Amino acid sequence: MNRRVMLSVVLPLLLAACAFGYHARGTLSGISGELRGKAFPGNAQGGGRFALADPEGRLRCEGEMAPSQSATPSGSCEGETGHGIVRCSDGRVMAARWTAISCRAFRGDAEDEQGNRLEFRVERRR
Repeated sequence: MNRRVMLSVVLPLLLAACAFGYHARGTLSGISGELRGKAFPGNAQGGGRFALADPEGRLRCEGEMAPSQSATPSGSCEGETGHGIVRCSDGRVMAARWTAISCRAFRGDAEDEQGNRLEFRVERRR
């Protein structure tokens, strides 16, 4: 694909994703301080991803959340649930579960093989 065509397609999508203003934060056992970062909504079917980092930028974790596994009454997202995976720069991989707080926010947790637990929250801020 032509480089100009690629940029004309990808760049607007990236800018649109940033314009949504989704923020992510979390805590990971064994790591002091709060992890913070950005989140990016998925497509029309749901899901999405987030990126977190510790305050010093030494540890980064990226989460990929699948669309909801459960249906809620029309017009409400609260209570929808799903799963995903979180991969961190130190090599840990964690299975994750999430629950929607609203159509613009969800919280979840993930755990690695050693029992270290990540608790995270993603929400849209205006």
